Amino acid sequence: MDETPDVNESDCKDCRLLKIACICQYRPNITSAVEFCLLTHATEYRKPTNTGRLIADCLATTHVYTWSRTEIDPELSQQLTNPHYQYWLVYPAEDSVHADRIKPFSMLVEPTGQAINKKHVFILLDATWQQAVKMVRKSPYLNHLPILSLSPACLSQYHLRRGGQAHHLCTAEVAAELLDLAGEKANALLLRDYFHVFSQHYLAARSGHGIKVESEQMRRLTKEYHHEIN
Repeated sequence: MDETPDVNESDCKDCRLLKIACICQYRPNITSAVEFCLLTHATEYRKPTNTGRLIADCLATTHVYTWSRTEIDPELSQQLTNPHYQYWLVYPAEDSVHADRIKPFSMLVEPTGQAINKKHVFILLDATWQQAVKMVRKSPYLNHLPILSLSPACLSQYHLRRGGQAHHLCTAEVAAELLDLAGEKANALLLRDYFHVFSQHYLAARSGHGIKVESEQMRRLTKEYHHEIN
């Protein structure tokens, strides 16, 4: 289902920021041994502050599904039974209800402790924290999945919405933490840099202008882009 919102003539059709604050030239092409599956709340598609799309921008293997309260996307339903993939539900299980489902993550073993020859796929709930709680409760098809509950060392750097809590990471920040967990430090840095550049440019665009000072993250991503095309 294509839920892409309408783009104004003054906006870039790809990054959906104002053309004067376009970030397409900074978008890295990340190749990873893990994959991401975004289960996206319908309201997120209309929010320019959504960061889940940054993951899909950078990692071409990312799958995006629209969450529904009444039914599961048929493709997702089929994928969840694929024996070649180990799916993880990434969720901050802070209560005792899901405690028995929290498993330690390793690239080399299954949640059961057996050696693995499957590809790890992380299911991210691309929604507000309040929506994510409801999504887990109303999605019984996720009940059999092991839960990966992160303990990030740093506070969130996401400041584009009001009401967020510092220890609650946004979707792109969660993905970067997972790349770190998978041992892909360089990829994690690329995604964090892209998230920072997006945030920086979004705030500039909201004020009606482009970026006036090049950041360290912009310089690193520009260098990465030139490395890719050479």
